[in-house]
Amino acid sequence: MIVDLYVDKCPLTTKNFLKLCKMKYYNSCLFHTVQKDFTAQTGDPTGTGGDSVYKFLYGNQARFFSDEIREDLKHSKTGTIAMASAGENLNASQVFFFFFLRF
Repeated sequence: MIVDLYVDKCPLTTKNFLKLCKMKYYNSCLFHTVQKDFTAQTGDPTGTGGDSVYKFLYGNQARFFSDEIREDLKHSKTGTIAMASAGENLNASQVFFFFFLRF
């Protein structure tokens, strides 16, 4: 899978995703909440919502990190990914993969 990341626009999010990939955190994670022609969600090997890389670096108080919502970034084309959040500023490890089938 090839993914383009907006490192300059979402530095916390991209660092989290890349470091978790490097740690093999996502290995063996199942895709769940699959919605046909729209999204698939994955990224929680713990069964408790997952952990951000910042928890591993700074302890339990850093399990979540802040939102990096950008009006100029849209989830409107196949191949887009985004953090799945447990609420405002509650980002950890789960991600959405967006895919759209157009005929």
